[in-house]
Amino acid sequence: MSRASFVILFLVVGGTVFGQTLSVYKSEISVEETTEILIEVIRENELIFFETVAHDKIALERGVEMDLTREVLFEDADLTTSLIQCQPTTALDLPLKVLVWEENEDVYIGFIDPKFMKKRFMLTNCEETVDEMGKLLIKVVVDTLKATRARG
Repeated sequence: MSRASFVILFLVVGGTVFGQTLSVYKSEISVEETTEILIEVIRENELIFFETVAHDKIALERGVEMDLTREVLFEDADLTTSLIQCQPTTALDLPLKVLVWEENEDVYIGFIDPKFMKKRFMLTNCEETVDEMGKLLIKVVVDTLKATRARG
């Protein structure tokens, strides 16, 4: 088993053990291009794009080199508002985040399934909103990967 396969297996299985599921997909193009397409998809779906956190650039400013790692923050205002109205503490895990990173010369795109919030925040009346957020993340990532394949 390759190191990358082991890492993905650990993240998916390990995440499930701790009540969180990390969904990871491989991109066929660079971190920069994948991130650019991800932001385009977010905007095309009329979602609110907040920012891209370039963790690798922040590390470099501190004299530490690391593989390219970009975190894209965005939201669907209706879903976010509905969830925060249901349980204000859920705002701690918002906005939605998708991570794009390079590891062993491969590029990955991933996110934590929002369903973990059901247990974390003891949600009882917001399950439908959380499920819709999960579907939205899947749609955004799948649409991004389709667009990367068209470019790659």
